[in-house]
Amino acid sequence: MKRYLSIIIGILTILIVFLLPFGIGIDLGPGPNSLISMVWEIPFEPAWYSIRYFSAFQYFFVYCFFRLFFLLDIFLLFIGKFNKIRMFLIGFISEIILLILSIPAMLILNSHGENLNPIIFPIPFLMIFAIILILIANRLNFKNVNNRIYNRNNELKQKMKSGLL
Repeated sequence: MKRYLSIIIGILTILIVFLLPFGIGIDLGPGPNSLISMVWEIPFEPAWYSIRYFSAFQYFFVYCFFRLFFLLDIFLLFIGKFNKIRMFLIGFISEIILLILSIPAMLILNSHGENLNPIIFPIPFLMIFAIILILIANRLNFKNVNNRIYNRNNELKQKMKSGLL
């Protein structure tokens, strides 16, 4: 049962990281506002273009970088190196990094005084998924790195008290 659930979690993670939108791009310059995923980008005004595929890797890779770290963290969940705090932080950082990087980038203007980069407001699908995975991992007793360190420290304390060390 745990194996099948791990496969489902892995497939869902790949789908959420690559297919679900990670942000809404608000362009203050001449370009259109759009809904952005790692695989596709759809403008709100279809007069500009219909759908651009893989534009996030071309234009927004810096924003997507931490989403790939989340995939790595899911792999660590499966091999037993799970850390709840790290998983939550990567989910949170992958969402908030959009605003942290896009607001200063918005100040870069071209020679005509138009903004080159849009402000990207996050859609927190990945952070919500990280919270759900943390809850599921607690229920299914995935091995947590923090619990192992805590248990090892308690074992050492018990040995010290009993005089074995």
